[in-house]
Amino acid sequence: MKSFLAAIVLSMAVATPALAQEEGPFATTDALVTYWMAQNTNGATTQIYVNGKQVYQRAGFGSAVVRQYFKCYNGSGIKAVCNNIFDGYSEVSGAVSTFSSGLTVYLDGVLYRSGSPYYSAHIKTCYGDTSYYGAVTYYIVASMNNGFGPAYPGNSCF
Repeated sequence: MKSFLAAIVLSMAVATPALAQEEGPFATTDALVTYWMAQNTNGATTQIYVNGKQVYQRAGFGSAVVRQYFKCYNGSGIKAVCNNIFDGYSEVSGAVSTFSSGLTVYLDGVLYRSGSPYYSAHIKTCYGDTSYYGAVTYYIVASMNNGFGPAYPGNSCF
């Protein structure tokens, strides 16, 4: 019984780095591509994007595996989630989570979350290359006024 439990714990320890690596960080786009070339996606079409641009594709069948990554502004590599106001986000909620709860947030000019009338952020939807499922969308902070200085002028789509 003891060796059985040890085997389970060891197999979990071996699997964990692979799962964590899928999210990054990767030092370069080449490292990311090399990682995905080695992955078994059970014959599915595989498409990998960095900042909305396709960097890898493997033909296959069935539902496609589509993953999006961003070059992190702070130099911490290429990751699925960077969490910096200067980075891109795969989901609107990722961008919104970087702001305090009292900040009013607009998405493409439409109120997304109400808050203070004095502090606001504007998030923009960006479109990258076309994937198996259509245009790859990501989000950037287009501008922000947090009340502590000049308004942050914002990002442009990559």
